Amino acid sequence: MKKMLLLFAAIALALPQAAAQEELSADQRALRTELYDFLKREGYVPEIDGDGDIAFKVQGDTHWITVSAVDDSPYYVTIMRGAPYIEDYDYDRVLHAADELNLYKTAKVEAYDDFAVIKSSMYLRRASAFEDVFDKLLEVMDDVYEDFVPEYKNARLCGE
Repeated sequence: MKKMLLLFAAIALALPQAAAQEELSADQRALRTELYDFLKREGYVPEIDGDGDIAFKVQGDTHWITVSAVDDSPYYVTIMRGAPYIEDYDYDRVLHAADELNLYKTAKVEAYDDFAVIKSSMYLRRASAFEDVFDKLLEVMDDVYEDFVPEYKNARLCGE
């Protein structure tokens, strides 16, 4: 009986991952593979996560690259990382910080209830276009990461 339950649990865990990866067309999967191979050539250790995204670490911080299942040639590709951890996370302050940073940065901050992410997106036809800007994207995302906490701390909300 335990073996049967373990088998059902394994299938239940594997199905979402398989479904997420199946959402991409053959061309989209080929692009994702090219991006994955590029990261390997650059010395990163990428892996395909449960959502079908490419996960890799830069100086210990996890980054993700997503290929949209909606767009075909040009493809919509996003690179993202988490924003700095904030002890007393306040959604309104994060929104204010995001608004300020999003005014002048090419990477954008997106606020969620309990966390924020830094991302940059682009349309491209070939992985080589991504390769050409990859280092600059990481640099800009690092700048936003560094500027996030000061913007959060300086956020002035209504009534303050």
